[in-house]
Amino acid sequence: MSELKVGAAKVSINPAPEMYPIPNRISDFGLEPMSQEAAYDDMDCRAIAIETGKTKLMFLTFELAGAPDYPHYPEDISAATGFPSDLIFIMGTHNHSAPRYRKEQADTVELVEFIEKYEKIVYDAGIAACQKAAASMRPAKYGYGESVSNINVNRNLFTGGGYWVEGRNMEGFSDKTLSIIKFVDLEGKLIAALLNHGTHATNIYMLKDIDHKAKTSGNFTGIACRFVEEHYGNGAVAMWTSGAAGNQNPLLSHGLQYEYPDGWTTQMQYPDGTGYMQMEYMGRWHGVDCCRGIDKIVRYNDRMPVFHRVKMIDLPSNQCVDGWPPKDFSIVRNGGQGERDLEAVPYGKIPAPAKVPEMIPGEPRQLHLHLLKMGNIALLLANAELFAEIGRDMKAASPYRNTIIITHHYGKKCNYIFDKTSKDVLLPMAYGGVVPGSSDELIVNGERDLFDEILEKE
Repeated sequence: MSELKVGAAKVSINPAPEMYPIPNRISDFGLEPMSQEAAYDDMDCRAIAIETGKTKLMFLTFELAGAPDYPHYPEDISAATGFPSDLIFIMGTHNHSAPRYRKEQADTVELVEFIEKYEKIVYDAGIAACQKAAASMRPAKYGYGESVSNINVNRNLFTGGGYWVEGRNMEGFSDKTLSIIKFVDLEGKLIAALLNHGTHATNIYMLKDIDHKAKTSGNFTGIACRFVEEHYGNGAVAMWTSGAAGNQNPLLSHGLQYEYPDGWTTQMQYPDGTGYMQMEYMGRWHGVDCCRGIDKIVRYNDRMPVFHRVKMIDLPSNQCVDGWPPKDFSIVRNGGQGERDLEAVPYGKIPAPAKVPEMIPGEPRQLHLHLLKMGNIALLLANAELFAEIGRDMKAASPYRNTIIITHHYGKKCNYIFDKTSKDVLLPMAYGGVVPGSSDELIVNGERDLFDEILEKE
């Protein structure tokens, strides 16, 4: 009989029907605020509970912009499940079609009330998912495999007119690796699959469906997870985690970048409904890739020694003298939004590219870098959005062939971390956070320290 036991569960985190329309949606980078009026599909949280014979650990993901930042949430889950709080790992899928708000910017009674109600739904769902996963544990074995999913593309594009924009940079670095930890019962039936891929879940971001309503959704990642779950049946759970995706978007994302012969550029949004069709397409495509990768894993182990260490790494940061986000996004946004206004931007008289706002050194941002070794698999978890090049270098520095980078992990967010080859990429997310290009070696050296600690224990 295997000492390893595994259970999994998922619970909806949809707002209650009476909570729609959501009273406000934050305006990012100068886009108009948009209220979400209905649900397109389910958003879920998913839990995988593991007992090795010597310890217990829990993975919990939410189809949200990030991991919920409730104080003492790991301790609360521990009290509800009996799992040790330091081995409870909480992640967000970075879902841009979840309700998006910033509590500190909630300026209406309606929004404050929504946030209070919704955060209770999310909190309770996470506890319930962990309890259900723990209660469903059964003898199991696991395997690891890597496949390819060509759904992502580098999103930092330097246009013909000299503007940095968010577009499709087909020549930029992009890691297509789909990493999978597969858990099956002793009859070979899938219990759960932990999936990892480096892509922003930005489909339908700030877009409306064919009925002209903006909607909440689990995004293409949620569609892919349901595809896997329905394909295998028997209550199987597919848990998607975000890799080093700071500069990676879906190949079909939330808009098109139009360029003009005189060098001007503008981002065009899709007609209503189009983005939702593309999201379905991307999710189903990715779901097929996930199933193929899962089926390729045929070698299993039922022994899983677990080691865990965490290192706090201070990263240099900047802050904007006039605060962030700026009131006037024209100082940092390159190009236009929507149809070109020939009166404002006549041919042959395009504006100069945006300039870097005045910056001063800020308080260091603290990266919480976790190293979790499960058998012959190493997971590196970070409370940040790492650029793909940093994720590549972290994998290269790992002494374990089977290494997974997971971002959007629980902890005060570091936000974007630009790698050294991207330090001159002038996009709005470069400002008011970790100094671009400053942290590659700090992170990799911190990772090496963690591996040294674990290898010494072994």
